Amino acid sequence: MFRRIVSNGNSFQDTLANDPSPEYIESANRLFQLHPTELHALLESAWSFRVKENRQPGHPGNKTTLRGLPDDLIGLFDNNWQNGTTFVTQVGVGNPCTGHSLWDHLIYAYVIESTQVYKVFQKLIENYAKGDFEINLQPAVLQWLHNTETLWFADPPVLSSFNFVSKARPDIMLTRLGSYYRFFGFSLPGDEQPYYKAKSAHLNYRRSFERFAEEIWIGIENEANVTGRRPIDDAAIAFSAYEMQKNFLSQRNNGDITKQEFFFVSMMAWFHLSLEYNSPIVQAFGINEQSPAQRLFALANIVGVPANGLSENLFRLGDNMSLLLTLIETGIFNDELNVPALYEDNSPLANMMKQIIFNYSHVSGNNLKARAVKTYDSMPLQKGNGILTNGQAVHS
Repeated sequence: MFRRIVSNGNSFQDTLANDPSPEYIESANRLFQLHPTELHALLESAWSFRVKENRQPGHPGNKTTLRGLPDDLIGLFDNNWQNGTTFVTQVGVGNPCTGHSLWDHLIYAYVIESTQVYKVFQKLIENYAKGDFEINLQPAVLQWLHNTETLWFADPPVLSSFNFVSKARPDIMLTRLGSYYRFFGFSLPGDEQPYYKAKSAHLNYRRSFERFAEEIWIGIENEANVTGRRPIDDAAIAFSAYEMQKNFLSQRNNGDITKQEFFFVSMMAWFHLSLEYNSPIVQAFGINEQSPAQRLFALANIVGVPANGLSENLFRLGDNMSLLLTLIETGIFNDELNVPALYEDNSPLANMMKQIIFNYSHVSGNNLKARAVKTYDSMPLQKGNGILTNGQAVHS
């Protein structure tokens, strides 16, 4: 969510690539310097201004009917944060939130956390809390550290819309792991912490997704064929999309899991944004790398926590997977007439699918361009630059 706030609703990294003006970097820096209360207010405002179409709760156009803070309380926060569409604004009495914010799919949080970014920043904050910092804490760095600890490593305010800590759910990390398992049927790579695995978990997600992507690749390879064999199966793609949509909406259960999704996506977006440019914390350690993954590797080396060697692919996968699964949940690809957009030459969606298939194949070790589809109980990672594979340090 934070990346969208500072970049007109788009991927922050894409925004920097397409518009080299310093406006967006200044916007991100200003975000990091807000008080934790203001940041909580941004989250509450984004939640209250979510898209509210006349659809079944759980659908991307109406993710839940659960209320946020009352409109009158939202109106007390004079946050005129601009993101092009200005979804964060002051709301007066009698002027209810109409809503037009749409956040990333839970898969974004899963993919970004698979880089081990949470554990790296957790160790960083622990070192800060213990006083084990050998850097000069400039005001911008100190505020970033304070905000990060308060937002993501402390229990949320009791009356916050996003307080998931209770006697029933005492550990937010385990709640997050359980949410991933519930949606996708596998754990984070390399994480062996015991947590409750819901009996209703979507265990067929990986099989359905890989069949879906594999059929699309066949379409990409054969779409231009005008003579001879053209083994494109739109019905198979539509059926896999339908299977995924049905199971995702079942897990959402009329919006039950939506607040967890919103909060966890926002958490990973904060860490991701911190690595997408020379943010205060990156500058503080003198890191001069040019990509989020390389900055993460440098930071991981400093704090002594291994990052995932496949982070470059994972960072590139997050936004695209989020958009794809959100579209699948709308049901648009259940109709065979809409399927060709996923593989037709020069289609934006086809270009996105090429990137997904390439990066997913590297991350999973399962070549989606091959005909045979493997199935796994978890999502193992290949050895890549050797930093972390299934929890084991490797050397390449």
